[in-house]
Amino acid sequence: MSMQHSSVAAGGAPAPDGDRTVSVPLNRRALVLTHPVRVRRIREHLVRSLRDLRTMKHADRYASPLRPEPGGFAGTVARAACTLCQGFCCKGGGEHAYLDERDMARVRQARPELEARAVIRLYVERVPLEGYEGSCVFHGKQGCTLDRALRSDVCNSYFCNGLRDFVATADGVASVVVTGVAADAVVRTTPVLRNLGRVAPPIASGHT
Repeated sequence: MSMQHSSVAAGGAPAPDGDRTVSVPLNRRALVLTHPVRVRRIREHLVRSLRDLRTMKHADRYASPLRPEPGGFAGTVARAACTLCQGFCCKGGGEHAYLDERDMARVRQARPELEARAVIRLYVERVPLEGYEGSCVFHGKQGCTLDRALRSDVCNSYFCNGLRDFVATADGVASVVVTGVAADAVVRTTPVLRNLGRVAPPIASGHT
């Protein structure tokens, strides 16, 4: 089967050769040196979030969950799609990375030995030397520089439209091609991804 696809089916519909297409946007931003002002701003944001955490009653009850990555074929496609996309959705992260006191509560629960300054240092040390211009302060050349356990719940639970629609029905899909789209044109595609765990529906038998 050819792995070249000349058109994109809308909304995750079947592609012309029978594979389902999942379309994701592409990050086309330039890599630039991280300005010290950005480091200062994320540090200040973390200080405020930790202060808010101290004033929160029953903080342990409101800690954000650590959501697992999707498993099975959905996880395979999600990882391929995010690798292809290279972080278009990170553009809104700015110098806050969507982190708040609920996320800080989760991190403090997981690492009770760390004082507030150590938690701040944990994040600041992960700011990359080079990041994507106008994107999240933790958005480096290889993707997010934060471990999943340090990311915000917003980041851990977010799917772009193409992935969200696919994940809901992934188990019943036999094969997928992920397309990266910019300015309404397909720029990059993945090879065909096969759902090896899919159980094919039984073939109805007829009588003549």
